[in-house]
Amino acid sequence: MSAQDPDRLALLYELACAIAARIELDELNEFVVHQCRQVLDAEAASIQLLDPERGELFFSYVAELDPELSERLRALRFPADRGIAGAVLRSGRPLRVDDVTSDPRFYAGIDCQTGLTTRALLCAPLRTRQGTIGVIQVMNPRRGGAFTDDHLAFLEALAGSIAVAIENARMYAQLKQQFVALEEATRDRAQLLALRRELDIAHSIQQSILPRSFPCRPDLDLFAQMLPAREVGGDFYDFFPVDDTHLGVVVGDVSGKGVPAALFMAVSRTVLRSVALEGIPPAECLRRVNALLCLDNTSELFVTVFYGVLDTRTGELAYSNGGHNPPYVVRGGGRVEPLAGTGGVVLGVFDDLRYRETRVALSPGDWVFLYSDGVTEAMDAEGNLFSDFRLEAVLAAHGRATPEAVTRAVVDEVRRYAASVPQSDDITAMAVRYGR
Repeated sequence: MSAQDPDRLALLYELACAIAARIELDELNEFVVHQCRQVLDAEAASIQLLDPERGELFFSYVAELDPELSERLRALRFPADRGIAGAVLRSGRPLRVDDVTSDPRFYAGIDCQTGLTTRALLCAPLRTRQGTIGVIQVMNPRRGGAFTDDHLAFLEALAGSIAVAIENARMYAQLKQQFVALEEATRDRAQLLALRRELDIAHSIQQSILPRSFPCRPDLDLFAQMLPAREVGGDFYDFFPVDDTHLGVVVGDVSGKGVPAALFMAVSRTVLRSVALEGIPPAECLRRVNALLCLDNTSELFVTVFYGVLDTRTGELAYSNGGHNPPYVVRGGGRVEPLAGTGGVVLGVFDDLRYRETRVALSPGDWVFLYSDGVTEAMDAEGNLFSDFRLEAVLAAHGRATPEAVTRAVVDEVRRYAASVPQSDDITAMAVRYGR
């Protein structure tokens, strides 16, 4: 399974969609572990979840050749600081172990109690906004030998969707229990509360997808905000290290509003991050993401995306734009310049499109401001737009501010401008400063 294999990316997209569609925890667990075992051609796969009150890991579900052995594993619990799973849980980083007998972190107690023989394994953390809730583990290639880094990258990319889906399923299970209790008191009230709770859950899940911890380093400072117009929205932002010296930054805006847009947003973000982490240039990244989003897009939604890669050594920003608002560069002296366009169109409508790429040089102290049209198209009571002109004025006035200060200033100014009108579109803003 090559890291550049388009079939692998298509499979990751299909699995992410299928995972997001499952809200029953047992059905979700069974689907995930069986698919991981099959795709990675492994003897066994399991989801191990954390019981925070008891400080233990337990097997939520196991896919294994021997059903009796699977049942024995599901009955076991072990301290959360033991074994490879415990190491991944603590560090939050995935691990590949080719020979567990040579790894001092390996906890042989499970094998001793079940008769299982572990040779090689992959383990990836299941991270949510609340922290790491467990791990997903794949064991023993069926054809012998060891797993590859590509296998580990695939499992890690899929783990993000799995973690969010598990939290969704858990909250859904709690919602069902609450609904039954409330229904006994009054059916109408229970239905209203259930609907409110479902919207709250959707909001919580969407917010958990967006990064909330921002880097502040000598070579880089970054901050972002997203305010949905409804309980859930279609805007998103993201940032991630492509390698040790390059940072990917993304802002996107899905057409439509509400739950359908939020679901398409989650899929778009997952696919884009997975493709981008292959280290390919921004234009090629958008081309591949567009091709994947066009597969069976029966919802007829689309997404605008700006994707850039900042070289933290030189300050060069390579970027490509798929129909999104052009960001601004604010120079150290306070001069505001729109980034040159690349002519790309929205993603998810027409397949086999090509995207162009360009570059801009940043000097230490320069920063880039990315945003969605909910900023410039916010309206006052008379229907006047906030406009590019007002945005540029706010950026110029805060040219020497920190990314957090300028992001909050823009969002606050937009909210003051449109205070008398209900928010009609998601508002997203991100500022990235190079150097000091």
